[in-house]
Amino acid sequence: MSRMPCIPFDIQFFGQERTEPATPHKRNKVREEGRVCTSKDLSAAVQILTALAGLLMLGPFMFGILTELIVFAVRFMGDQALLEDGWFYFLSWEAVKQYFLTWLPLGLLVCLFATATIIYQVGLTVTTEPFKPKFDRLNPISGMKKIISLRSIVELLKGLLKAALFAVIIYTAVRDYLPVSSKTMQMPLEIGSAAFWDMLWTLAMRLALLLLVLAFADYAYQKWDFEKSIRMSKQEIKEEYKQMEGDPQIKSKIRQKQREMARQRMMADIPKADVVITNPTRLAIALSYDRQLMGAPQVVAKGKDYLAKRIREIAQANDIPIIEDKPLAWALYEGVEVGEEIPEELYRGVAEILAMVYRLKAS
Repeated sequence: MSRMPCIPFDIQFFGQERTEPATPHKRNKVREEGRVCTSKDLSAAVQILTALAGLLMLGPFMFGILTELIVFAVRFMGDQALLEDGWFYFLSWEAVKQYFLTWLPLGLLVCLFATATIIYQVGLTVTTEPFKPKFDRLNPISGMKKIISLRSIVELLKGLLKAALFAVIIYTAVRDYLPVSSKTMQMPLEIGSAAFWDMLWTLAMRLALLLLVLAFADYAYQKWDFEKSIRMSKQEIKEEYKQMEGDPQIKSKIRQKQREMARQRMMADIPKADVVITNPTRLAIALSYDRQLMGAPQVVAKGKDYLAKRIREIAQANDIPIIEDKPLAWALYEGVEVGEEIPEELYRGVAEILAMVYRLKAS
């Protein structure tokens, strides 16, 4: 019977594949390095839409201030102040002040929504890590890898798609509005200007809404790409756990050592016990009672199987009475830890046994 050929391979190879989502510790570390998921297109789309909405809401206010500025400038031209020194500084200061007041509310509105968009994408993250010099960026080989990469290809295709869609919308608008715009030149100035403004407004809103749709798609891609870039291998997760929580093998050895030390202390306290209660072979519980120091009898040692045997041997070597009581032994073993006083419901049973031990010692 022919046997299949065996091909050796290292199973650790599969452990190095980054298939696991990033842990919270890795995410915090990445954020501290300044690496966050963000879409520039989404921020730009929100700013443009906010500016258009702001113009729609604040348009009458802005138009009123600009109108006052024009009226002021026209009146000033025929004013006697033109013949005085410093007229230019006075006029320019008034123009700058009025112009600033005109655009300040719109600018604040755009800044507010732009900041909210950034916080929505990356949260409140303040770090100086991206500003630190990294000389590996000067490596021409790594630079070529960035140029020729999947991300650069996606960005190129995204730019071509946006240009093509914008061109289609602009072409459609020009084709539909060109006859109408030529007629606006024959209309009265106020009516023609309003009609031309409506055409420009419609075109701007179409472009902004298209940019917003593309921006959400870009944000989804950026999020997917970011999550992919911070994935971890199973080995990396194990190493991180070791660094944060300690090596599990070392922790296990420490816990084992602690149990051994606690057992040694427990064994050392058995000679101080007044009685050992058994069931009779599987369990052994050593009790001690000092009326001056304790409110109730205390468990100084307990054990099962081999440990119970050792407790009985130490008790016999120190002439400590060993009493068999199966129900009481199980109740003490399961309900009372070493160093604890017995609960109230066990007082009667333990008191009877201690009274028996005291009578035996007195006799």
